[in-house]
Amino acid sequence: MTWIFLSACSTAITSKRSCVSLFAGLLTEKNQIDCVQIDTPEPGPGEVRVRVSLTGICGSDVPRVLQGKVHNFPLVLGHEFSGVVDKVGPDVPASMVGQRVSGIPLIPCKEEKCPACSKGDYSLCRSYSFVGSRVFGSMAEYVCVPVSNVFPIDGSVSDLEGAFFEPATVALHGINLAKPEKGKSAIVLGCGTIGILLALALPYYGISNVVVAVHHAGKDAAVRSVGLTKVVATDIPAWKGKACDLAGVDAFDYVFDAAGTPATILDAFEVAGNHATLCFVGTPKNDVVFTSQQWELVNRKELTVTGSWMSYSAPWPGSEWEDARRLFSLGTLKITQEMIDCLYGLTEIKQAFERFAQGNVKGKILIDSRR
Repeated sequence: MTWIFLSACSTAITSKRSCVSLFAGLLTEKNQIDCVQIDTPEPGPGEVRVRVSLTGICGSDVPRVLQGKVHNFPLVLGHEFSGVVDKVGPDVPASMVGQRVSGIPLIPCKEEKCPACSKGDYSLCRSYSFVGSRVFGSMAEYVCVPVSNVFPIDGSVSDLEGAFFEPATVALHGINLAKPEKGKSAIVLGCGTIGILLALALPYYGISNVVVAVHHAGKDAAVRSVGLTKVVATDIPAWKGKACDLAGVDAFDYVFDAAGTPATILDAFEVAGNHATLCFVGTPKNDVVFTSQQWELVNRKELTVTGSWMSYSAPWPGSEWEDARRLFSLGTLKITQEMIDCLYGLTEIKQAFERFAQGNVKGKILIDSRR
């Protein structure tokens, strides 16, 4: 699949760079990220080296740069990536070379004594490492990771789609935790990348009556571009009633909060029906304050509430990753031009994060390590 619209971005790099050395976007202190030359990594035992294609900038990367919220400097960010295995370390089959892959960023301890890993709850491991957070990530020409941290993809999945596997699996993990029943209704609050992918995936799990809620009507272009038609803006009067009318229900059986804002969290309890299941996928950045009446809705409606963290299950890395590959291959999950803000090359990585500082981002920003 060819994504011509990406190369049309106004910030595309026109110059060519030699790949004789490793170039990487290195974060050295708060708000100081630049494309520099560093030592090319060599894969160790049980590792592979990936020649990176594309990396999506995650919302968690933004405070790492703009606020310096990292475990240590220097750091190469990037955990939503696709690429090709170009070298393998000892104990890794040479046949892996040339394999197209999507990156799996979590590196759990997988120790038998770990109460989470021993149960296959890898997302909940407390002794984990993480690509692009605790070890150098994929905003570089090459990245070395354990062989268990690459997920094979084939020609039915594009490099662009491969870079969206990680956020897609976050969405699918939330759906799995909610345990949806076929024929029920659902509303997705917050339709950034994860919210859109979650709404697209729900029919695969038996819930086709899906409404998506965006902050205001001007934010619905990406949602509608993927074919989602039951869309409501939360800045209009009586939007909750309109959302129910779109679904033909009095309230929703399943509520997925993919935004994690105080407003969407509180809204989730309002739009939920009796015995509904609420799944909170978005990560709050601010405190959430409930009135006693708002919290009492949990009791009065006898709600089931679950959180969702990352995207893994047993056997490693989990059904979420198998399903992501299947759903992208089928075209159930899709990435459209309207979901992409822009594509930057490695030499423009500083400008990419400056765009976040300006507060005018309208979709996913990606870093292209191939140019």
